[in-house]
Amino acid sequence: MTSTPTPDDKDARLAALRLLLRERPGADKAEESLARVEPFTTAIPGGGSVTLAPAWYDLIGDLQVRLVRETPDALLTLEVDELDALGLAADAAIGLALSNLRRQAGAPTVQPWHNLQRVASAEEAFDSNWFVDRAFWRARLAEHPQGLVVAVPRVDALLFAPAGDDAAVASMRRGIPQLHQEAGDWRLSSALYLFQDDRWTVLQPATPAPAEAG
Repeated sequence: MTSTPTPDDKDARLAALRLLLRERPGADKAEESLARVEPFTTAIPGGGSVTLAPAWYDLIGDLQVRLVRETPDALLTLEVDELDALGLAADAAIGLALSNLRRQAGAPTVQPWHNLQRVASAEEAFDSNWFVDRAFWRARLAEHPQGLVVAVPRVDALLFAPAGDDAAVASMRRGIPQLHQEAGDWRLSSALYLFQDDRWTVLQPATPAPAEAG
């Protein structure tokens, strides 16, 4: 059980809050929501096991939001009871993590990328995080009311095109699964997502996870 932090410690923990967007291979979540991953047991070195309850949330498709704490040496997984001790619900924690990223890396910008648009910031390894920045997408939606087709094939590549740009969307349908397949450790999602009417839906499901060798 995590103890209640002191005011100074709490402020430091809140300032260190970050998020990561990660792939949950094989997942195909149809509706957008923050569905907390159930606690699970994992093996530990030397034998034995430990039960973990990380602040991980299935978002949509095969995308998973993971809340973490930044330290000088690493990003550490945040446990659900740590989040409770900070008095934060999941959506508020994600909003704070985005604010912390914006303070550290600046606001995201939109840059041309072939026949698509790419969302970029000073912290390239976290560019995919802007997928969960609803205010950002609402601003883009005001420019393209038909909707936006969005892809995050890599953690450092957040791409989009207006839903009405048939040629760009067709190139995404063909090219995003390949970008995902070639991304190695940077791989994120092979799906295409549609932001329309202020909500996310899956436009093209993720490529099925490869079967494990038996």
